[in-house]
Amino acid sequence: MLTKDVIVAIKGIQTDMFEADEIELVTTGQFIEKKNKIFITYIDATLDKDKETKTIVKLSEGQVSIQRYGGVNTNMVFEKDKAHITHYETPFGVFEINTLTKEIKVDRQDDYMEINVAYNLSINHMSMGINTFTITVKNAKSENFFLMDDQVMHVESEDFNH
Repeated sequence: MLTKDVIVAIKGIQTDMFEADEIELVTTGQFIEKKNKIFITYIDATLDKDKETKTIVKLSEGQVSIQRYGGVNTNMVFEKDKAHITHYETPFGVFEINTLTKEIKVDRQDDYMEINVAYNLSINHMSMGINTFTITVKNAKSENFFLMDDQVMHVESEDFNH
């Protein structure tokens, strides 16, 4: 089993016929590789300001799942060209979420991984448009990244040569 401390950056875009809403989160987490599966864990305090939400992203052959526990509870599954229904428990109530995944792309390198997912979303049987999310994971010990005030700063080596 391989475990690393990582920087996790999540960018989500929800689009409908009229506009696009974008959310971004950068935090620290864990990258765990076990039995040909990858687990990325982190705490998300943005979903419910009063209660942290533990998030586990699981990547296996052709599938990405996102489990959340705490301020928000859900288990969303994404598989290309497949629909999945789940419940999304929030402080405001429980919603039925239906996803139809259009695309999953994974780019993995030694100290870097990027997961891109595009999907159609319906909440309580009402279409909410097309959504995308990108999860970027980088080794926290990488020379090119450091944390400052909970933000990730990227430092290019040529920045020091001027």
